[in-house]
Amino acid sequence: MKKISNEVKVGATTLLTIIVFVWLFNFLKGKDFLKSTAIYYTVYDKVGGLAESSPVEINGYKVGVVRSLDFIDAESGRLLVEFSVKKNFKLPKNTVAEIVPVSLLGGMKVQFVYGKGPGTYSDGDTIPGRLAESLMDRIDSEILPVKEKVSNLIVALDTVILSVNEILNADFRKGLTGTLTNLNSTTESLDKIVRSKEKELTVTLDNINKFTQMLSDNSGKMNKTFTNLESISDTLAAADVYGSVANLKASLEKASLLFDNLNKGKGSAGHLLTNDSLYTNLNSSLESLNMLLKDMKSNPKRYVHFSVFGKKATPAK
Repeated sequence: MKKISNEVKVGATTLLTIIVFVWLFNFLKGKDFLKSTAIYYTVYDKVGGLAESSPVEINGYKVGVVRSLDFIDAESGRLLVEFSVKKNFKLPKNTVAEIVPVSLLGGMKVQFVYGKGPGTYSDGDTIPGRLAESLMDRIDSEILPVKEKVSNLIVALDTVILSVNEILNADFRKGLTGTLTNLNSTTESLDKIVRSKEKELTVTLDNINKFTQMLSDNSGKMNKTFTNLESISDTLAAADVYGSVANLKASLEKASLLFDNLNKGKGSAGHLLTNDSLYTNLNSSLESLNMLLKDMKSNPKRYVHFSVFGKKATPAK
């Protein structure tokens, strides 16, 4: 048997080492030449930190890796991502390759969100993709409004505190201390008054209790009284009180006008009350009548003539 030289052994060992290194390097990059895989492509506007050898999962189960990422062209900035997926997994049509965070610590992966078909994608097809919002971005978007509100609240509280500090100056504190002292003195005085008038207060409260008990005992009579008052009010409401008041007002106005005319000397009664000449004439007539009556009484023959034979009366001289 021919002996193998050391040079051949060294060469074979070197070749085998190179082959294992290349296989291991590609395996780490997701290229396993020992397994049959299908290749799919997806175009993204942003990949959010996705890198080669990032896992590709279906419902949390790893089915492949990201083989490569590269720009489609320098102008658009869009990226073409190549996936290597086990051939025994068939991707239905309308499946989406979604880039999602691996964990809170960082890292990105691709998760296939199954579509409803019809049909499946073939090896080498381009499938739709999207970049999911990261947890930190979501937290930032939700916390940012709260942060702004907290900042505004802090500013408002700072303003309030400054205003309170301005109000609570030395004079205010002194006045507040005096007010509290006066209030304390007032409460002590009230306490003394209440203690000194405790018996009177007890009697007053007892009278109030008796009064309320009396009201309770006579509630039936009070109900009758209120019923009678209600009947009276209904009677007054039914009566033409307004018309009566209006007639009374008109009568009073007429009486006022009458007295005003009397005061002004209008009419016979007014002349009688206000004109002195009428009173003087009337007084003079009464005096003349009185003198006439006296004269008739003294000299009746001057005014009355009586004859049995019908003799003519002698005229008075």
